[in-house]
Amino acid sequence: MVVGKLVRGSFYVHLEATRSLARDVQASIEIAVTIAGHPHWNVVRIEKDVFGLLEYEDFDAAAFPRLIASTRVELANGRHTRRDFSRSANPLILHRKEQLLMPNDPRVSRWAETTKLLEEKGVFQDNHTIGRERMWSEKLALVGLKAFGDKVIPV
Repeated sequence: MVVGKLVRGSFYVHLEATRSLARDVQASIEIAVTIAGHPHWNVVRIEKDVFGLLEYEDFDAAAFPRLIASTRVELANGRHTRRDFSRSANPLILHRKEQLLMPNDPRVSRWAETTKLLEEKGVFQDNHTIGRERMWSEKLALVGLKAFGDKVIPV
């Protein structure tokens, strides 16, 4: 079963979908969580021997969840660092969140409809400019939309 999203060499998966990953990857995630002292997280970023335990806003409450905090764990040496983004004026945000879940998750089809609408409107073009909330909101406004709670609505 295909789950997750590949972005610039990193693989992202929601906590709820990690059970679909290979057992060795699941074990590595568990080790990373233990090393980091069991931080709050709901998305894991997987690189070679580095795991990012990312805490985003509630997926069900936000159309494009903001990054609240990130814990980076290097398995090879046990180093870990945590960064707090909760007070950021222009936080990183998450798009295409349906890709991070299991395909049979009932939320996937609704969220995929939002992604399809945004693709049709061209908002994912120049995707290097849409990773932060301010630019994303501006891009949505250009096509007559805005994020409101867990939905995208006409302005």
